[in-house]
Amino acid sequence: MNRFLALALVSGLGWGVVGCQGPALTAVPAAPAAPSHYGIAPGDLLAVSFVGEPELSQQARVDWNGMIRLPALSQEGDFQLKAAGMSPASLASAIGRQAVANKLLIKAQAQVLVTEYAPQAFSVLGQVAQPGRYSFPRGLPPRLSLEEAVAMAGGYTRLAQQSKVLLKRGNQVFCVDLARLASQSGEAAVVVVPGDVITVRERLF
Repeated sequence: MNRFLALALVSGLGWGVVGCQGPALTAVPAAPAAPSHYGIAPGDLLAVSFVGEPELSQQARVDWNGMIRLPALSQEGDFQLKAAGMSPASLASAIGRQAVANKLLIKAQAQVLVTEYAPQAFSVLGQVAQPGRYSFPRGLPPRLSLEEAVAMAGGYTRLAQQSKVLLKRGNQVFCVDLARLASQSGEAAVVVVPGDVITVRERLF
Protein backbone atom coordinates (compact mmCIF):
# COMPACT_ATOMS: atom_id res chain seq x y z
CA MET A 1 0.00 0.00 0.00
CA ASN A 2 1.41 3.40 -0.98
CA ARG A 3 2.79 5.11 2.12
CA PHE A 4 2.92 8.55 0.54
CA LEU A 5 -0.78 9.18 0.08
CA ALA A 6 -3.72 9.40 2.43
CA LEU A 7 -7.38 9.80 1.74
CA ALA A 8 -9.29 12.58 3.43
CA LEU A 9 -12.98 11.95 3.98
CA VAL A 10 -15.71 14.51 4.11
CA SER A 11 -17.43 14.86 7.46
CA GLY A 12 -20.74 16.55 8.12
CA LEU A 13 -18.91 19.58 9.54
CA GLY A 14 -16.39 20.06 6.76
CA TRP A 15 -13.24 18.60 5.29
CA GLY A 16 -11.24 16.22 7.45
CA VAL A 17 -7.71 15.27 6.40
CA VAL A 18 -6.11 12.01 7.43
CA GLY A 19 -2.45 12.62 8.29
CA CYS A 20 0.11 11.56 5.70
CA GLN A 21 1.67 9.23 8.25
CA GLY A 22 -1.64 7.83 9.49
CA PRO A 23 -2.65 4.17 9.18
CA ALA A 24 -5.53 4.63 6.73
CA LEU A 25 -3.44 5.16 3.62
CA THR A 26 -4.80 5.02 0.09
CA ALA A 27 -3.53 6.11 -3.30
CA VAL A 28 -4.86 9.06 -5.21
CA PRO A 29 -7.01 7.45 -7.91
CA ALA A 30 -5.54 7.35 -11.38
CA ALA A 31 -6.45 10.34 -13.51
CA PRO A 32 -9.12 9.63 -16.13
CA ALA A 33 -7.61 8.85 -19.49
CA ALA A 34 -7.41 11.79 -21.86
CA PRO A 35 -10.25 11.44 -24.38
CA SER A 36 -9.42 10.34 -27.92
CA HIS A 37 -11.37 13.29 -29.31
CA TYR A 38 -12.05 16.77 -28.02
CA GLY A 39 -15.30 17.12 -26.11
CA ILE A 40 -16.93 20.53 -26.45
CA ALA A 41 -17.03 22.31 -23.09
CA PRO A 42 -19.03 25.16 -21.55
CA GLY A 43 -17.42 28.44 -22.51
CA ASP A 44 -16.21 27.26 -25.92
CA LEU A 45 -16.98 29.48 -28.89
CA LEU A 46 -18.19 27.56 -31.96
CA ALA A 47 -18.42 28.54 -35.61
CA VAL A 48 -21.35 26.74 -37.26
CA SER A 49 -21.70 26.70 -41.04
CA PHE A 50 -23.40 24.77 -43.83
CA VAL A 51 -21.71 23.81 -47.07
CA GLY A 52 -23.13 25.95 -49.87
CA GLU A 53 -25.26 28.02 -47.49
CA PRO A 54 -23.09 30.95 -46.28
CA GLU A 55 -26.10 32.93 -45.06
CA LEU A 56 -26.68 30.31 -42.35
CA SER A 57 -23.20 30.66 -40.84
CA GLN A 58 -23.21 31.78 -37.23
CA GLN A 59 -21.21 31.69 -34.02
CA ALA A 60 -22.46 30.23 -30.77
CA ARG A 61 -21.04 30.30 -27.26
CA VAL A 62 -21.66 27.16 -25.19
CA ASP A 63 -23.42 28.29 -22.02
CA TRP A 64 -22.75 26.88 -18.56
CA ASN A 65 -25.60 24.41 -18.98
CA GLY A 66 -23.82 23.02 -22.05
CA MET A 67 -26.36 24.46 -24.51
CA ILE A 68 -25.96 26.55 -27.66
CA ARG A 69 -28.52 28.80 -29.34
CA LEU A 70 -28.88 28.55 -33.10
CA PRO A 71 -31.61 31.00 -34.17
CA ALA A 72 -31.16 30.19 -37.87
CA LEU A 73 -32.32 26.59 -37.30
CA SER A 74 -35.82 27.55 -36.25
CA GLN A 75 -38.56 29.69 -37.73
CA GLU A 76 -39.24 30.92 -34.21
CA GLY A 77 -35.61 32.04 -33.98
CA ASP A 78 -34.87 30.49 -30.58
CA PHE A 79 -33.55 26.98 -31.16
CA GLN A 80 -31.30 25.39 -28.48
CA LEU A 81 -29.18 22.25 -28.68
CA LYS A 82 -27.04 20.35 -26.18
CA ALA A 83 -23.39 20.66 -27.23
CA ALA A 84 -21.21 19.99 -24.17
CA GLY A 85 -19.46 16.62 -24.25
CA MET A 86 -19.93 16.11 -27.98
CA SER A 87 -17.14 16.13 -30.51
CA PRO A 88 -17.36 18.87 -33.17
CA ALA A 89 -18.09 16.20 -35.81
CA SER A 90 -20.94 14.68 -33.75
CA LEU A 91 -22.44 18.07 -33.09
CA ALA A 92 -22.23 18.93 -36.80
CA SER A 93 -24.17 15.75 -37.61
CA ALA A 94 -26.83 16.62 -35.02
CA ILE A 95 -27.16 20.16 -36.38
CA GLY A 96 -27.48 18.84 -39.94
CA ARG A 97 -30.25 16.44 -38.93
CA GLN A 98 -32.08 19.23 -37.14
CA ALA A 99 -31.84 21.51 -40.17
CA VAL A 100 -33.52 18.81 -42.27
CA ALA A 101 -36.13 18.04 -39.57
CA ASN A 102 -37.04 21.72 -39.34
CA LYS A 103 -37.37 21.81 -43.17
CA LEU A 104 -34.70 24.47 -43.34
CA LEU A 105 -32.72 22.46 -45.90
CA ILE A 106 -33.46 19.37 -47.96
CA LYS A 107 -29.92 18.08 -47.57
CA ALA A 108 -27.69 19.62 -44.93
CA GLN A 109 -23.95 19.28 -44.51
CA ALA A 110 -23.10 21.16 -41.35
CA GLN A 111 -19.62 21.97 -40.06
CA VAL A 112 -18.56 22.92 -36.53
CA LEU A 113 -15.24 24.49 -35.64
CA VAL A 114 -14.10 25.41 -32.14
CA THR A 115 -12.68 28.92 -32.61
CA GLU A 116 -12.06 29.67 -28.95
CA TYR A 117 -11.46 27.11 -26.22
CA ALA A 118 -12.64 27.63 -22.67
CA PRO A 119 -9.67 27.42 -20.30
CA GLN A 120 -9.23 24.15 -18.42
CA ALA A 121 -7.72 25.04 -15.10
CA PHE A 122 -6.53 23.94 -11.67
CA SER A 123 -5.77 25.98 -8.55
CA VAL A 124 -2.68 26.11 -6.34
CA LEU A 125 -3.06 27.66 -2.88
CA GLY A 126 -1.04 28.04 0.28
CA GLN A 127 2.73 28.19 0.56
CA VAL A 128 3.73 28.73 -3.06
CA ALA A 129 5.29 31.82 -4.59
CA GLN A 130 2.29 32.68 -6.80
CA PRO A 131 -0.98 31.17 -5.55
CA GLY A 132 -3.78 31.27 -8.08
CA ARG A 133 -5.73 29.58 -10.83
CA TYR A 134 -3.71 28.17 -13.72
CA SER A 135 -4.69 26.90 -17.15
CA PHE A 136 -3.26 23.76 -18.67
CA PRO A 137 -0.91 24.38 -21.62
CA ARG A 138 -2.86 24.75 -24.87
CA GLY A 139 -2.54 22.07 -27.51
CA LEU A 140 -1.73 19.32 -25.01
CA PRO A 141 -3.93 16.91 -23.03
CA PRO A 142 -5.01 18.61 -19.76
CA ARG A 143 -2.69 16.59 -17.53
CA LEU A 144 0.27 17.65 -15.35
CA SER A 145 2.21 16.00 -12.56
CA LEU A 146 1.71 17.48 -9.11
CA GLU A 147 5.34 18.68 -9.14
CA GLU A 148 4.77 20.49 -12.45
CA ALA A 149 1.64 22.15 -11.10
CA VAL A 150 3.54 23.47 -8.05
CA ALA A 151 6.32 24.69 -10.35
CA MET A 152 3.79 26.65 -12.45
CA ALA A 153 2.82 28.47 -9.24
CA GLY A 154 6.43 29.56 -8.73
CA GLY A 155 7.51 26.72 -6.47
CA TYR A 156 7.48 26.47 -2.70
CA THR A 157 8.01 29.27 -0.21
CA ARG A 158 10.48 28.74 2.64
CA LEU A 159 7.52 27.96 4.94
CA ALA A 160 6.10 25.18 2.75
CA GLN A 161 5.51 21.77 4.29
CA GLN A 162 6.32 19.64 1.29
CA SER A 163 5.48 16.45 3.18
CA LYS A 164 1.80 17.41 3.44
CA VAL A 165 0.48 18.72 0.14
CA LEU A 166 -3.30 18.50 -0.17
CA LEU A 167 -5.03 17.57 -3.42
CA LYS A 168 -8.78 18.13 -3.58
CA ARG A 169 -10.59 16.30 -6.38
CA GLY A 170 -14.36 16.36 -6.41
CA ASN A 171 -15.59 15.48 -2.92
CA GLN A 172 -12.33 13.88 -1.77
CA VAL A 173 -9.11 15.35 -0.38
CA PHE A 174 -5.79 13.51 -0.49
CA CYS A 175 -2.60 14.21 1.44
CA VAL A 176 0.57 13.69 -0.58
CA ASP A 177 4.07 13.43 0.90
CA LEU A 178 5.54 15.16 -2.13
CA ALA A 179 8.99 15.56 -0.61
CA ARG A 180 9.45 11.79 -0.25
CA LEU A 181 7.62 11.00 -3.47
CA ALA A 182 9.96 13.31 -5.41
CA SER A 183 13.05 11.68 -3.87
CA GLN A 184 12.07 8.08 -4.65
CA SER A 185 12.61 6.42 -8.01
CA GLY A 186 10.01 4.14 -9.52
CA GLU A 187 7.04 5.90 -7.92
CA ALA A 188 4.19 6.84 -10.25
CA ALA A 189 3.55 10.58 -10.50
CA VAL A 190 0.40 12.05 -8.99
CA VAL A 191 -1.47 13.52 -11.97
CA VAL A 192 -3.41 16.80 -11.78
CA VAL A 193 -6.58 17.10 -13.87
CA PRO A 194 -8.96 20.01 -14.57
CA GLY A 195 -10.79 21.19 -11.47
CA ASP A 196 -8.19 19.95 -8.97
CA VAL A 197 -7.28 22.24 -6.06
CA ILE A 198 -3.78 21.91 -4.58
CA THR A 199 -2.92 23.37 -1.19
CA VAL A 200 0.64 23.46 0.13
CA ARG A 201 0.45 23.65 3.90
CA GLU A 202 2.67 25.74 6.17
CA ARG A 203 5.37 24.09 8.24
CA LEU A 204 4.94 24.09 12.01
CA PHE A 205 8.17 25.00 13.78
